[in-house]
Amino acid sequence: GFPNCFSLIKMSEPSRHDLFLKISQNLEDEELRDLRNYVGGSNLLPAGRVQHSDAHQIFNKLQNDGQLKTGDLSLLAELMRKIGRAGYAEEADRIAATEREGETGSTKSGDIQPAAVPPAPVTTSTPDPDKMGIIRLVIRGTQYNDHGQVNIAGRNIRYDSEKRIYKWKQVFKGRAYDTTSNLEGKSGNRQSRQGAVEHAIEDVFEQLKNNNII
Repeated sequence: GFPNCFSLIKMSEPSRHDLFLKISQNLEDEELRDLRNYVGGSNLLPAGRVQHSDAHQIFNKLQNDGQLKTGDLSLLAELMRKIGRAGYAEEADRIAATEREGETGSTKSGDIQPAAVPPAPVTTSTPDPDKMGIIRLVIRGTQYNDHGQVNIAGRNIRYDSEKRIYKWKQVFKGRAYDTTSNLEGKSGNRQSRQGAVEHAIEDVFEQLKNNNII
């Protein structure tokens, strides 16, 4: 009897919906605001559909739109990393891997059909690179001080950061603005100064994009 009990316990790993609920219950207000900004600002969903939604509702809408397919939670993982919740990103990756194992486990052992599908024609006509994706890579590849100025994608960005204590922990908040348009970006509480400045500058570029400046 005992081995069967243990195997049942092992199989009952958290599902994606368990994770959706867990994230929704544990996000700080600022993190939820950042999540709404990223989802609406990146046109993943219309801003009006996420303005008053909690995290669980946002994830369900993304799933219904086909953006969180079975075995692929990469978008959820990316969103969690953007708001500084790498732990949830790792959980999403694990759950997606479990879903993929479940899919492959349900196919016949002698079925070699997937290998017969030629991948080359699909990848020949790739869309233009995501400009914001490239900008984010540049932002995250730059080292920042307490305050300063950087030039990213032809925009002069001033930034500063402050250290504070929040719920007995040391956190950092970042602020940045575009010197030409004066659009300002802010970060929520982050564990590192680097992360705070990165998120503040990303917020500036999201606003530049939303205002059709870039």
